[in-house]
Amino acid sequence: MIALDTWVESDEPILYGAVTTGDIWQFGSFDRQEQKVSQDLMLYRVPTDLEILMQILVGILIQG
Repeated sequence: MIALDTWVESDEPILYGAVTTGDIWQFGSFDRQEQKVSQDLMLYRVPTDLEILMQILVGILIQG
């Protein structure tokens, strides 16, 4: 996300990212103003956590 910050021309104050193996997802964010990365410690599993995972993804898309 730090590298993406230098590449993306946007006024969005926070960049969101995800790391996934396909079955397991983890999220993070980068505050562009403070230059601070935050990592969600929760791991979301498919299909067990599919509903909350979709809520997170939709929430990120709505904010952007």
